[in-house]
Amino acid sequence: MISKNKRFLWLLNHRTLMPYEAPLIRRLGFEIFIPKVIPKTNFRSAAVDFSHDESLTIPPGVLEKLNQFNFYEDAWTPEIVTLVNRYFGTVFIIPHARQTLEAVQNFEGQIVFRAFGLDNEQSYKKVLENLHGPLLLRMIEGIKHRFWFGEGYDHLHECEDPLFEERSLYLPIGVPDSFFADANKWTGKDRKILFVCPFVGSNPYYTEIYERFKNNFGDLPHVIVGAQDVPVSDPHVAGFVSDDELKRLYLECAVLYYPSTELRHVHYSPIEAAINGMPIVFFENSLLSRMSRGATKGRVSSIAEARQIIERILVDDAALIAEIREDQREIAYHFSDAYCSETWRTQMHSRGFIQTLSGSSIVSTLLKEATRSALKPLAHGRTRIDPHRRAIQPFKATLDAAQARQAFGSSLYEGIDFSRAVFPAMVDYVSGVSAGEGWGRWSNGDKVSIVLKHLLQGKVRIFIRAIAYGDNAGVPLPMKVGGQTKTFQLSAREDEASGTWLHFELKKPSNVIEIEIPHPTRPSLDGRALGIGLIELRAADPVTLSAEQARKTLGASLVEGIDFSAPELPAFVDVVEGLGGVEPWGRWSVGEQVRFELNHTLEGPVRLLLRGVGFGPNVGAGAAVTVGHQVRFMPLPASLADGEELAVDFDLSVPSNVIEFKVPHPSQPEGDDRRIGIGFFGLRSAQIPAAIAKVSA
Repeated sequence: MISKNKRFLWLLNHRTLMPYEAPLIRRLGFEIFIPKVIPKTNFRSAAVDFSHDESLTIPPGVLEKLNQFNFYEDAWTPEIVTLVNRYFGTVFIIPHARQTLEAVQNFEGQIVFRAFGLDNEQSYKKVLENLHGPLLLRMIEGIKHRFWFGEGYDHLHECEDPLFEERSLYLPIGVPDSFFADANKWTGKDRKILFVCPFVGSNPYYTEIYERFKNNFGDLPHVIVGAQDVPVSDPHVAGFVSDDELKRLYLECAVLYYPSTELRHVHYSPIEAAINGMPIVFFENSLLSRMSRGATKGRVSSIAEARQIIERILVDDAALIAEIREDQREIAYHFSDAYCSETWRTQMHSRGFIQTLSGSSIVSTLLKEATRSALKPLAHGRTRIDPHRRAIQPFKATLDAAQARQAFGSSLYEGIDFSRAVFPAMVDYVSGVSAGEGWGRWSNGDKVSIVLKHLLQGKVRIFIRAIAYGDNAGVPLPMKVGGQTKTFQLSAREDEASGTWLHFELKKPSNVIEIEIPHPTRPSLDGRALGIGLIELRAADPVTLSAEQARKTLGASLVEGIDFSAPELPAFVDVVEGLGGVEPWGRWSVGEQVRFELNHTLEGPVRLLLRGVGFGPNVGAGAAVTVGHQVRFMPLPASLADGEELAVDFDLSVPSNVIEFKVPHPSQPEGDDRRIGIGFFGLRSAQIPAAIAKVSA
């Protein structure tokens, strides 16, 4: 306990990084624990090493429990939280599965978020939001005095949240001594291009890289290495090769072609090549270009330029080869121990990391651990019951929607488009969702919370357009606003995601919308627990237009009717749920219910006139038709005569804009994946004498 600040919990297990970084940490005077349980899937570069356990001065029983725990995928138990906080002062983490979330929520020491770079379109902020939602970033902001952005390259923070730049700690990526065993021993006697490209037949990203290489350089002598999980019909693809064979290729092939244009990520292959003295042809506007510190001889700006240089190397242009090799020595140096170990030491001191690890007194340590033990049933192994409460508490809204428009430019009445990368300023946060994917965002977990910077109050409608994933399709999904809960159902088909309105009457204003996800489901090779795909959310006041007013403002009303064979529904129809696509004669119901939300109300004595038929067992059955709080039953025929309509009468003392048809027996036709029941040709309304309406009631 007293020496915990001399111990690192290094939760990385990277096969190539570990042989250099773990010994470096020990040479800097720290003990290190490396996990022994690693993910079985989607973690290809992982390895386990027990050799560093000998550095740990912790009780054997504690080490045994840590060695048995999965720090990547499992929730940290109160026992694990207690042990890591009691015996370790620093944790190194990466954004994989649950690891970052668990460390930020539960670890009380220094947290080093190890960053190795991402593709040009990504950032670590996006990755963390995708995995854990925006609340994690608020938690990190709340503990930023002990959070470090441990960047492997000194510019990774340039595309990140300002917090990551403020808390950057440059810890360069080094390579083990084994990489330098053949330093500058390149011969280039095999006049071939070496090209590294794994998973050619299974990964679209690498398939495209492979095809571009073959199109541009396939006529030149070459060999392609990299693990292949499906056979590739190409004699030049050597696939996975042993370490010895790979070393031989680095020493004997004439040139390495490296096509990456990523500004913040580089693979190990050009590093190994540079160490061995092998010429590399690479692109400007890449991380390799930035790291070469001005090397220009092998740097190109186009495929044509790359081919020109490669052709000269393949014919043994000695002068050019010598210039390139000399020019690229800087690349190898930035991965050497001479550079990395000194930079680590300097950064840890100059950035204040070492100062944060000053030891506590025996008395204060014992008091802290006594508090931890006493609070364990409530604090989960921490010394505080809810350490992030202030960081993640919802915004205390006082504005109404109109005031929010003035203050933030919009309100929920203008809506939330979930396909956008950034939420509108009137949103405090949305938790329980992944990053935007062009069409919208998937929920991640068992609840979505949307916190607004303005209040919803009184009678309000909320429109949600979304699709369901897996078992969440066709089941009641609760939405809660204030003290009221309404349910809705979703289809798994994007073409059926027309949206639905939920009607609330809030006795107490609220700025929090919560959607419960009954069946969060983890897809294969995906760390998220998906439930619904959110596309759009917006609010509106209750509909107050009468049918007559709708004629004037919208050009028509339900009195003029709906022709279901038309490609578009009329403007007085806001949303229709439960109808299939348009067919020459009309549309089928799909599922258990068809629901119309009109842009005008129906009131008083009203007759609904349907031109429609039943399918299969629905013929002769009574479909329940609901308007407002009144229900009528409409028998469904197998066919209709010309001009024939089915009629049901209502007398609505309270205006309503919602019509619902309950399908008696949704049935799946042969060769059709839909469950249909009612064929809708046309629907209209008509005013009827009050006396007739009362008789019908």
